[in-house]
Amino acid sequence: MEIKNVILHNLIKEEKSTKVKLDDRKKENEVNESALQLSKGINEKFNSTGLNTGHFEKPEVDEQLTHFEFLLEKYYNEGFDNFVGFTKSAATYLQKQLMSAPSAKGGHLWFNHYTHAGEHFLSVVLLREKMVMRIDKLELEQFDSVDLDKLHMAARINLTKWQNADEQSNRYISFKIGKEAKKVTDYFAKFIGCKEFTQAATDTKALVKCIVEYCRHHLFDEAKTEMVKNKAHDQIVEWRKEEKQTIHLDTLSTVLDATFLPEDVDEEKKGQFLRISQGEPHNLNNELATDPNALRRLKKYSGRNKHISLSFDAKLLGNSVVYNPENGGVLTITEIPKTLKDQLEGKN
Repeated sequence: MEIKNVILHNLIKEEKSTKVKLDDRKKENEVNESALQLSKGINEKFNSTGLNTGHFEKPEVDEQLTHFEFLLEKYYNEGFDNFVGFTKSAATYLQKQLMSAPSAKGGHLWFNHYTHAGEHFLSVVLLREKMVMRIDKLELEQFDSVDLDKLHMAARINLTKWQNADEQSNRYISFKIGKEAKKVTDYFAKFIGCKEFTQAATDTKALVKCIVEYCRHHLFDEAKTEMVKNKAHDQIVEWRKEEKQTIHLDTLSTVLDATFLPEDVDEEKKGQFLRISQGEPHNLNNELATDPNALRRLKKYSGRNKHISLSFDAKLLGNSVVYNPENGGVLTITEIPKTLKDQLEGKN
């Protein structure tokens, strides 16, 4: 990652008030170690949790672009000639959105233009502070620190893909979704101008189903099915480690075919995973953001109700864990964890 431009503005909003003051910075922040560490921390948060993805709302004939995209069109051309002017205009627009959302809070607005793997990105994050403790000369002191545990409002735009977007690759905006997602969606999505969202968790659950259907189509037995699921899981995790924000179903389809189908297989039998995932009822986009928690379904079975929570590795099904769907469904476990067995036998 190479940071090109970075700046912080401050949106000050009084509690239970519609008044919002913009304290704008007059020149860009220095690209120093603090900026690099903050950028790294924000990216790690993006890459470790589920995302919503989408694109700028498409204007109708004779209608103008959304305001944020209009600003990008005005100020960006493979670089920002006036990053301060762009960010101040964008911050002023968010200021108006916050005024119309009485329950919303202000914060420091972080803009970061950087390059990675030959592509340009723009991160827009509303940062807040939290109180932390430190020890100084054996005295406890409180001070404010940037809160990276919760990215309440954050978006990352792949500027390269935005400029080259087509109907097949139009998910160039990623949103970090946190506990306040419903509040974020309304005014922050309006600020960015992203109308269409796709929930990564929902898409990833559908992706898992498609992998299972792929195995059924090729009549793989349980052992080979588990191998396919593990391969898909590990491959997607590897792509995430490479900081690839999305996966491509056609690439995953090629990987699965090359790994699990015979070399002399008929051409028409190839690409079945892609046909399953992009056909009814899944209709997944070729470019897909994945959710780590939902992805674990390839490795584990889990479920809970008010009284029981149960989780086990997928490879155990049919071995030490046997499921009989008859008579309402019976799950038999023959390999009980020692700590649980001791409790049941009253040993602790």
